[in-house]
Amino acid sequence: MFRRLSVTFANTLCRAGNRCVRRSIQSLVTANGKELSVTWPDGAQNTYSAVWLRHNCECSACKQPHSGQKVVDAGEVTQNLHISSDGASDGLVKLKWRATGPTSSYCAPHITHGELYTESRHGLWSFLKYLNDYGMCLVTGVPAREQEVKKFTESIFEHVQTTIYGQVFDVVSTPIPINIAYTPVKLDLHMDLAYYESPPGLQLLHCLKFDDCVTGGETTFQKIHYERQNPTHMVYRRPHITVNRHRKVIGFFWAPVFEGPLVASKEDVDQYYKAYSCLSELFQNSTLKIQHRLTVGELLVFNNRRVLHGRNAFTLNGGIRHLQGAYVNIDEFKSTFEFLSRQLKLDGGVRNVFNQSFS
Repeated sequence: MFRRLSVTFANTLCRAGNRCVRRSIQSLVTANGKELSVTWPDGAQNTYSAVWLRHNCECSACKQPHSGQKVVDAGEVTQNLHISSDGASDGLVKLKWRATGPTSSYCAPHITHGELYTESRHGLWSFLKYLNDYGMCLVTGVPAREQEVKKFTESIFEHVQTTIYGQVFDVVSTPIPINIAYTPVKLDLHMDLAYYESPPGLQLLHCLKFDDCVTGGETTFQKIHYERQNPTHMVYRRPHITVNRHRKVIGFFWAPVFEGPLVASKEDVDQYYKAYSCLSELFQNSTLKIQHRLTVGELLVFNNRRVLHGRNAFTLNGGIRHLQGAYVNIDEFKSTFEFLSRQLKLDGGVRNVFNQSFS
C-alpha cells in the first residue's frame, strides 16, 4: 500500500511544472525518470510510479480546494511521463515533470412533455423505450418551475432516489462548492455517485434558467468531503468493468473526477494506468458524442449506468445557469418499462441496463 504524499505544485501547469513533497525524508532517488523511491526516517521504503504521482496530485490546479474533487484531465496524463529531482532539503522535494512523446455531434431522441401523458400511454412507453434503446431522452416543454423535476419523476416512477444531495439537487455555480458540478469548470465524461454500492440508474436534469449571455456550459454526454451541512465520508472500491459468465459487460463505472488514490501492487500500477489511459482516450476521441445546450423547459433524462456525461466550461457574464436534478433507481426504471410493455402488449425488448444482473 502506498503512503499518502502531501503535495503542492510550484506553478499551475502541472504537466510541465515542479512538484513539492513536504515530508521528513532521508533519501530519494528516481529510477530512469519513471519512479520515485523514498526512504522514510523509520527506515520504511516506498516506490511511487511517475504516472501514479501525476494522477493523484492534490494541488489546487488538479483538485478543487472546496469540493476535494479532481479536475486533472485523465486523458492528458500520458504513460511517457518522466520525473527528475534535485534531492530533498528540510523535507522539501522538487519534482520536475516532462512528457514525451474530430468529434461528431448527434441529436438525442426527444419527446414533448404533453406526449407523455396521453390516455393511451403510448407516449410514455415511447419515452421509456428511448431510454431503453439509446440510454437517453430529451423532454421538451416541461414547465420551468422549482421542484418540477421531482413532480415529473414521481408521475412516472413514483419514487425519487434519495442521495447525499437530497431528493432534488441544484446545479448552480457557487463560490464555495461542495461538488465540482457547482462550479463553471469543464467536467470530463463521467458517471455520478460511483462511490455508492448502487449508483443511481437514471439521472434527470431540468433547465430552469440558462441566460443567453452565459457562454459555454453545453452538456456532453474517493468521496471524502466534510465542509458541508451534512458531512459525508464515502469510499467504495470496485473494478471499472463487470462481466458475467459469458464475458458480457453488465456493469461499467467511470468517474475520474471522484477517484481517490489507486491502491495496488507496484507491478500492477503502470499496467493499470496504461489501460486506464487507453480507455480515456477512446471516450475522448469517440465520434458518437452528443453535445447539447439545454434551454429553459427542457429536461434531459439518461441512464447514468450506461451513458457518460460531462459539461463544457462556462462563463456567466452576469447571467444565471440553473439546472435542477433528480435520480431514479435503475431497477425501478427497468421494472416500469417491462410492466408497461406487457400491459400495452408491446415488444419492449428490454436491453442490458448495466445493473450488474447476471440474467
